[in-house]
Amino acid sequence: MTKPLFLIIDDERNFSEFLKEALEGEGYEVALAGTARAGLELARKSLPRVVLLDQNLPDQQGLALLPEFQRLASVPVVIVITAHAEVGYAVTALKAGAFHYLPKPFAFDDLLAVLAQAAITNDLLSPTSSNAAMQSIIGTSAAVHELRRQLVRIAASPVPAVLLEGESGTGKELAARAIHDASARRSAPFVAVNCAALSETLLMSELFGHERGSFTDARQQKKGVFELAHGGTLLLDEVSEMGVRAQAALLRALEQRSFTRVGGQSEIKVDVRVIAASNRDMRQLVSTGQFRIDLYHRLNVVRVMLPSLRERTVDIPLIAEHLSRSIALSYGESVRPVTPAAVAALEGYEWPGNIRELRNVIERAYVISGGPQVELRDLPDALHPVPAAIQTGDVAVRSAESGRFQDAKREVVEHFERGYLLEALRKAGGNVTIAAERAGVLRQVFQRMLLRHGITPTDFRDSTSTRVRHPE
Repeated sequence: MTKPLFLIIDDERNFSEFLKEALEGEGYEVALAGTARAGLELARKSLPRVVLLDQNLPDQQGLALLPEFQRLASVPVVIVITAHAEVGYAVTALKAGAFHYLPKPFAFDDLLAVLAQAAITNDLLSPTSSNAAMQSIIGTSAAVHELRRQLVRIAASPVPAVLLEGESGTGKELAARAIHDASARRSAPFVAVNCAALSETLLMSELFGHERGSFTDARQQKKGVFELAHGGTLLLDEVSEMGVRAQAALLRALEQRSFTRVGGQSEIKVDVRVIAASNRDMRQLVSTGQFRIDLYHRLNVVRVMLPSLRERTVDIPLIAEHLSRSIALSYGESVRPVTPAAVAALEGYEWPGNIRELRNVIERAYVISGGPQVELRDLPDALHPVPAAIQTGDVAVRSAESGRFQDAKREVVEHFERGYLLEALRKAGGNVTIAAERAGVLRQVFQRMLLRHGITPTDFRDSTSTRVRHPE
């Protein structure tokens, strides 16, 4: 089978020729253009499946071509080639519709990995069904490359159930949405429900609906999310929190591909891909008897483990820029670039709350600072690098630069206090009452300390908000 046509638009001829020869050696058909104008003309004639687009072209910035590519009869997947330091441009390109970006210099194997993803995804993307969720999985790390590859393959398959596991805040709902949007089900509903936010009785009604009069407050018939998601995708978030009765009902619905409403008699047939998500180790829950082993195997047709942010710190600069742009848009403000010093601090932090916590940190900077940039001083104390003098215990060396003994002492205490609070909340799962009791301080005092350090307890616990979305 002939592999897709790739168009390389880059004015560095030696670089382009090398890529062309290497790609042809892999069996790909490759065309070259050295200017934006020539590249657009060639794209209109040949309708390439994938475009490798350089930013700095002699006659025009590569970003300006993205809207033109969207107007072609067959919309190509665009991979932007950019200088390593131009993170802001890469984020803009992704938001404008580029599939991915590669910073120069890059390894040819990295290019092949992205091209493989693009070749698969090209059949799934069109002007009427662009996969914004897939494009919002930001990063160039090996972990993100593998995650996208898995999601694309799952989306293209008919697999009826998928299990997403990963720490809180790693983007499991975004991954579920990416699978849906890249699949043949994308024109049908995507519905999400948080299993941890409802009692078992309410969850049963939410999943399967109920008939009028089936219980005290059932004044009229209600459709459940299984019925609402017919033909599409149903995300069961925090599926590990389901009770025994709900687990049994879910197992039957998955096996029979049908269900009855609460209080009903007739079977309702449905065609739904179920994506179950959990931030707990499902296999451990099965081993302790907290989750049915037969339901686990029914859900675990395909398992995807989402990487934590600390496993892909190389992606933090790009994610921070992306979040900054997103927050600026939601606030109706100008974008505030993240300074190199702030980025370095972000890269040095452990991120127990993962991307959700990173977003909170960036948003906090927008709220407390009126400056044109997100600077180191705008970040919470826990993210500030500890001065070398404090790390070595040689406060005398530091005081020679900053002066006062009391200032140095206060900084040491502040770092200790914040670190203690973070660890106490982590061990207590975000429960302030438990953390305060273990610390031996009043709850009100503990809360005041959290407020002073800008620490949000919810970053350390599972989300408990009800998220049931119906198609508009």
